Amino acid sequence: MSFPEEPFFIQKENIYAVPIIHYNMEMAAQVRLAFQRIQPTCVAVELPETMQLQCLHAASRLPDISVIVATKAEEDLFYMAEPCEAAFEALRSALETGIPGFCIDLDVEGYPDISEPMPDPYAITRIGLKDFYNAYHKLAKKIKTPADLARELYMARRLKELSLAHDKVLFVCGMAHLESILSLVGQAQFPPHTHINRDSILICTLQEESCRDVMAEWGWLTERYEEWRAAPEGVPDRQKFLYTLYKEASKKYIETTGNAFPGYNFRNLMKFTRNYSLIHQHLMPDLFQILTSSKACVDHNFAYEVWQLATSYPFLRNIDNLPALDLSIEQVWGKSKKIHFHLKAKHIKSSLFPQRRNKSRSQARLYPPGPFTICSYPPEDVVIESFGEFLKRKGTQIVREEGVRTIPFSTSLEDGIDTRETIRHWAERKLYVKASGRPTGAVGSVVIIFDEDQQEGVPEKFSWKTTWIGEHAQESDMAFYATSLTEKIVGPGISRCEYGGMMMSYPPRRMLDVWSDPDYEDCRSKSEVLLKAAIDYAVQPLITYVAAKPPRSALKSYATRFGKKVAFLPIGQLSPLTINKLRAFHVLDGHDKRSIAGEYII
Repeated sequence: MSFPEEPFFIQKENIYAVPIIHYNMEMAAQVRLAFQRIQPTCVAVELPETMQLQCLHAASRLPDISVIVATKAEEDLFYMAEPCEAAFEALRSALETGIPGFCIDLDVEGYPDISEPMPDPYAITRIGLKDFYNAYHKLAKKIKTPADLARELYMARRLKELSLAHDKVLFVCGMAHLESILSLVGQAQFPPHTHINRDSILICTLQEESCRDVMAEWGWLTERYEEWRAAPEGVPDRQKFLYTLYKEASKKYIETTGNAFPGYNFRNLMKFTRNYSLIHQHLMPDLFQILTSSKACVDHNFAYEVWQLATSYPFLRNIDNLPALDLSIEQVWGKSKKIHFHLKAKHIKSSLFPQRRNKSRSQARLYPPGPFTICSYPPEDVVIESFGEFLKRKGTQIVREEGVRTIPFSTSLEDGIDTRETIRHWAERKLYVKASGRPTGAVGSVVIIFDEDQQEGVPEKFSWKTTWIGEHAQESDMAFYATSLTEKIVGPGISRCEYGGMMMSYPPRRMLDVWSDPDYEDCRSKSEVLLKAAIDYAVQPLITYVAAKPPRSALKSYATRFGKKVAFLPIGQLSPLTINKLRAFHVLDGHDKRSIAGEYII
C-alpha cells in the first residue's frame, strides 16, 4: 500500500524533528523515510549521552542485535539495539552516510515507568504520521515528573548547540517530549544538569534462544523490515507480513504433521486476531495474541510452527565476538505472559514401523488392500458415525435458527425476550419475544467436503472414488472420494487414506455406486455428485452440507423439487482438531486384518 503523504516532520529553523514511539516497526520506517527526504548533516536522538559510544557501536552492528548494559549500584538497565527501534535507525542511517550522530539525552537515575494511552502505530500505514501525532495529543495526559523537565531542558540545550554547528539537524524524539523540547530550544540560558555516574556501561549481544524471547519486534517482522529497508517502497505493512507468516507456517505444519491446511483456516485466523486486537483497543495483534489465535483456530502444532518462524532471526552473527547474554523478558521488559505448546507427534507408530518389521510377527511384505475385499477399521467407524450424528443435530438447529421470528408477547415467552425489538417498540408498551422455527423433519443425509479438489492446473489429489455399504443398523451407507489406496501403506494389506469429501445416508444398505450412476453425469465436481446423491437417498427432508462454500443455487432448487432442504454449515466453524482427526482413515484387505490392524494404525 502506498504511503498517504510525504514523510512527516516538524521543522523549527534548521531542526527537523520526527516524533516517535520507541521499539516499533512503523516508527522506524518513518525515520528512515524522513532521513532520505531531509538528507540531514547530523542526527540527534533521545538516548543517554553517557552511552553515545556504545550506542554508535550498536548501530554499526545492525541488523545484528546488541544490548547496552548500564550498571549503577548493582542495578542493571538494558537498552535493546535492534532495527525496528527508531532512534537506532536514525544513528544507523547517519553512520551509513558518513554524517555524525549524537545521543543528547540526560542520564538520570530511577526514571519512573510511565504508561499512557496511545493510538495503535499500525494506523500510520493508513492515515500517516501527522494525523497519528495529532491523535496522540488529543489523548495525552502530559504528566511531567522533575526528571522529565530536567531531561527536556538538557536535550533542548544540546539540540541548540548542534543547530548552531550543523546546517540540517534531524532530531528523533519520543512524542511525549518533542513539543516541549522544541519550545525550549529558543531559550538564551539553560540551568546546569549533570549525568549520574554509572559503574559500567557495556555492549553485549544475545544468545539465540534469548533473542527469540527478548526482541521488542519479533524476528520475522524485523527480517521483513530489513527487506523493505533495502528497497523502500511505500511503508512496510504489518498485516501483510502477518498473513505471509501464517502461509509459511502452514507449509511447515503440513510437512511436520501430515494434516491438511484448508483456506478457511487463514480466514478464521485473520478474523480472530483482528477481533482479539480490537478487544484490547489495538488494530493489530502482538505476538502473544498471534500465538493464542493460532492455537484456538488450528491447534498447538500450528501455533508452535508460527512461534518458530515468528521468533527466528537470521542476522544474529556476532562477528566482533561480544559477550552473549541469556536474558529473560522480565529482566528487559518487566512482567510478561507465558504460552505453552502441547504438541502431537506425527505418526509415532509409523516411525517405529521399520523396527517392527524386524520382529517375527511383522515379516510379511507390505502390500495395499485389494479392490474387492476392502473393509474399514471399526474404531474409526465409531468416530465418524458419532460425528455424523452431531452434524444431523446441527443441521436441524440451523433450520430452526433460520426460521426464528419475533412476535408480540401473548401467552408464552417462547424462546425468550427479544430485547432489541422490545426497545424499538417501547412507545407501544409491548413486549416482543423470539419464536424459533420448527424444522419440517429430521436429517436424512450428511455431506462433508474437506477439499473440492478441482483447482485448475493442479493434479487431482483425491483420485479414489467408491461407495461403502453399512455393515449393520448403527452404520450409514457412505460414498466418498479420497487419496489412493497405494499412496500410504502402513502394514500388510493396510493403507492410510485421506478423505477429500464424504456423504453419509441413513438408514444403511440402500445405496448404489453413485460414481457410476448416469443420473449424476451433469454434476460439475465430485462434491456436487455427493450432494445430489445425498438429496436422492435421504428419507428425511433435511440434508446437512458442510463445506468451505455453499452449494450452487441449482442444487438447492433440485432439493426443493423433492420437498427437501439443504442446511449449509461452513466447515470453518468446526474444530480443526476434529476435522484433522476425521480426515485420516484406514482401509483393510479383508475382515481378517482387523485383528492385527491395531499394531500398525495410530
